[in-house]
Amino acid sequence: MEQDMTKRDLGLVVILAVLLAAGSLAHNFWFDRSTARDHADALRFQRDIGAIEVALSDLRAAETAYLAAGQNPEFWMRRVSEIAETMQTSLGAVQNAAVSVDARAHLVSAANALTSLMAVDKRARDQVQGDQRLLASDIILNDGLEDTQRMATELAGARNSESLASTAAVVNAGRIRLGLNALLALLFVGIVVSAARRRPAPQQAAASSAAQTAQMLRDLPPPVKSGAANTAVARPVITAPVAAPPAVSLPDAAELCVDLARVMDTRDVPTLLERAAGVLGAKGLILWMADPGGFLLRPSLTHGYSDRVITRLDTLEIAAENVTSLSFRSMRPQVMNGQVAGAAGAVAVPLITADGCTGVLAAEIRDSKPAAETVALARILAAQFATLIAPGHAASADGRESAQA
Repeated sequence: MEQDMTKRDLGLVVILAVLLAAGSLAHNFWFDRSTARDHADALRFQRDIGAIEVALSDLRAAETAYLAAGQNPEFWMRRVSEIAETMQTSLGAVQNAAVSVDARAHLVSAANALTSLMAVDKRARDQVQGDQRLLASDIILNDGLEDTQRMATELAGARNSESLASTAAVVNAGRIRLGLNALLALLFVGIVVSAARRRPAPQQAAASSAAQTAQMLRDLPPPVKSGAANTAVARPVITAPVAAPPAVSLPDAAELCVDLARVMDTRDVPTLLERAAGVLGAKGLILWMADPGGFLLRPSLTHGYSDRVITRLDTLEIAAENVTSLSFRSMRPQVMNGQVAGAAGAVAVPLITADGCTGVLAAEIRDSKPAAETVALARILAAQFATLIAPGHAASADGRESAQA
């Protein structure tokens, strides 16, 4: 019955793990799309403001053409009217697209400045048509200058306000994303801890086994006598099973997941990598990151290896036949047992994000045969590191960071 219950609990944990992983991938994908869309909107806003500034410069240049000898004033007046109409339309469009309230206020002021500038332009046109070019030049170059400068200032203010608002939105979205990842990680660890507590304690299991052994010995038949010689039937020796110590420390793993979710500076990652080695019982850890071309794996962070070993680390071809490359290609954990008894084993777990596999967490485990619990915990930690370490953070072959204790 206990075995059936254990299988049922394990199946429930696996189902919940799949659901949590799917939820994590979904919300990370949504955040990535939302961030990309906001970034594109911010760039479009900046381009539209730049186009209005260029149009303002063209408008002023066309106004000065009223005063040039040999020019047709009617042509340049029509040109100024066309530019002004286009600017009015563009100001209305960027005002509707603006996210910041301050940016909208600046754009309203810019539209008012454009209206005032066109009123000054009308006065200058009247003087030009009356063949009073000297008065027209005074109006354009003096009276129109104040409105032009005010409009340019308001456009710059709108650009700065919208940029600050976009940056703040990206930062807030990143904090929410980290919080959700931490919540999912804590939820999974809580489920694993709850399932582990439902199993019988090692002392209780040993006591139960010892009681069953004693009962079996009492039920054995007495020795059989044959003639004068007594030949005792040897009773079988039954050894109670010894409970194996727990392979991982779930409380330490839970604390590490919480600290990983709260990282705001990647310089804290080496210290957390050292703690991850302790949680996994690993002699050494290496974070391998894929290069932009997708053909090589480069060591990004290491722990547990000497400087001489670190300097000899080279890139791995993703198509090579080793557990690290195979884990990256298959996007599945890979295990390698020790060659002889007592030799260290190895675990390689892919770093999965919404964009796919970005690297591999490789661990040299002290046990010759890595336990399933160790592999599952390595997957949890790899999911946390995947959100912190981006491909662009991978160190070059000439300057790798080391997280040695």
